[in-house]
Amino acid sequence: MKSEAGGNHSSAAKSGSKPVGKLIFAAGVLAVLAACAQINKGRLGSLFGPPTATLTEAYANIPDGATFDHAAFDVILRAHVTPEGGFVDYVTLKQNAAALDVYIAALGKADIDALGRDERLAYLINAYNAFTLRLILDHAPVDSIKDIPSDQRWDAKRWSLDGGTVSLNQIEHELIRPKFAEPRIHFALVCAAIGCPPLRNEAYTGARLEEQLADQSRYVHTNPRWFRLQEDRGEVELTALYDWYGGDFTQKASSVAAYAAQYSPDLVRLINAGKEPRVKFLDYSWKLNSVANRDLAGEK
Repeated sequence: MKSEAGGNHSSAAKSGSKPVGKLIFAAGVLAVLAACAQINKGRLGSLFGPPTATLTEAYANIPDGATFDHAAFDVILRAHVTPEGGFVDYVTLKQNAAALDVYIAALGKADIDALGRDERLAYLINAYNAFTLRLILDHAPVDSIKDIPSDQRWDAKRWSLDGGTVSLNQIEHELIRPKFAEPRIHFALVCAAIGCPPLRNEAYTGARLEEQLADQSRYVHTNPRWFRLQEDRGEVELTALYDWYGGDFTQKASSVAAYAAQYSPDLVRLINAGKEPRVKFLDYSWKLNSVANRDLAGEK
């Protein structure tokens, strides 16, 4: 046994060096990955969820500045979107798609740099929502936006804005989130799903933007599709948007529950009583937000 142990000493020393080598190699790989993550932070974020963003205000309002006329989109929305719930009649919208195309063409010709803060944000929200409607029509009939091939969906660079071509994700994650300290945009950008906030049946405008975002946020937080407070259990169930974009909301409040409490006096009372509620996130339905699917959303 003594001889066997001695005979294996050299080989044991060699095998002991292997874990060290593996650790050094692994450390090198992690360092490379960390560097890549820093360089491609947004891209990696989009693989596992939305990229993080620091919400800042990049634009000032310009009194008596340039405006963009969204009247054509307003007519389209009033004709094809329900006032309650934001359900879209895609069948009749497709029959009248020419009007939507005229509006989309006008968006592409606008001088966005001439727009002040509120005008620019209203323009970008309407553009995102109009492009999403066109995307659904292009692939109709579909049961869900996720039925559209991924390379033709949110990352497809096909939409003309300000002399360039952008994707829906670029509008949200590059043109809006880092340049407007406004988490309420998550209640206004609509991805054509039942789980999304409702599509308003009117266009956003710079003149009424604050009023519209406030109303939209109140609506979301008084509808069980997106907000449920269980006071007896000390629990609040929030739309999954609070999960995906939690960092945006906590840049404006101490927690996602505290942000949601702006729209719920009962939640405020619970928090003020020192009973910070447990937060759960509601299932997110990707079913198409069509009038035919109203029953699936629990609405008639």
